[in-house]
Amino acid sequence: MKIITFANHKGGVGKTTTVANVGYALAHHYNKRTLLVDTDPQTNLTAHFGVYERPENTIYEVLRATASIAEATTQLSPMLHLVPSSLDVTNSEAELQSVTGREFLLREALEHVSGYDAILIDTPPSLGLLTVNAFTASTDVCIVVQTEFFALQGLAKLYEIIGIVQKRTNPKLAVSGVIATMFDRRKGMHCEALQALETQFPHELFPTHISEVIALAEAASAGRSIFEYKPTSKAAEQYSEIAQTIVQRIL
Repeated sequence: MKIITFANHKGGVGKTTTVANVGYALAHHYNKRTLLVDTDPQTNLTAHFGVYERPENTIYEVLRATASIAEATTQLSPMLHLVPSSLDVTNSEAELQSVTGREFLLREALEHVSGYDAILIDTPPSLGLLTVNAFTASTDVCIVVQTEFFALQGLAKLYEIIGIVQKRTNPKLAVSGVIATMFDRRKGMHCEALQALETQFPHELFPTHISEVIALAEAASAGRSIFEYKPTSKAAEQYSEIAQTIVQRIL
C-alpha cells in the first residue's frame, strides 16, 4: 500500500483539487481502492465531496487518539473513502506540541489500516506539525506547484523540510512527482515557469500539466469531482492522465 502526500506550503496552487480528482480517478477509472485523508483545517477536501456537516469523528480525533481511522472514515463510493477534517484541527498543532512522538501520530494511526491500494493525504498550506506528520506517514510525496515564478520560489524550503524528515523520521520517503497546475500556454510567464520546472525537476515533473479552467472551481463548489461535473472537459482528461502516471510511477 502506498501513502502519498500532496504538498506545497503555498496556498491556492490547486493541491486540494488535485487530491480530490486524482483520488476519484484512481478509484473509478483505475479500480484502485483509495482512501483520502484531509489534514487541512480549512476542510476544503472534505467540502469538495459534499461533506459539510461535521461528522462525529474526523482527523482531529484520530490525531488525538480518541478515534481510529476506521471510525473516522466516510464512504464516498465503494472504491473511494474519506477521512474528513474539521475546524478543530486548527488547534491540534498547539495541543500536540507536548505529546511525545508527535511527528508519528498519523503514521501510527495508518499502521492499522489495510485494504487500500493508495492513501492520498491533503496537507495544509504550511510546513508545520500537520505536514510533518503527513511526510512521516508517507511512502511518497507529490509536490503540486502553480506555473508562476512566485510559486516556484518557496520550493527550496519545502525540499529542506522533506530532507529533514528523511533524515530524522522517515528515511524511506521519496519525492515521486511534481505536478504543474493552473497552466495557460497563452501566457509567456506560465511557459517560462514550466520550462524552469522542467530544468529543475527533469525526472520528477509529470508529463501532463493541469490547465487553468473555471470548471475545476465550479466542480469543487458543487461538491463533485471534475469527472462528475464535466466529464468531457480537458481538465478531466488531464487528471485522468495524472492518475495514470501515479499508477505507473508509484502504485
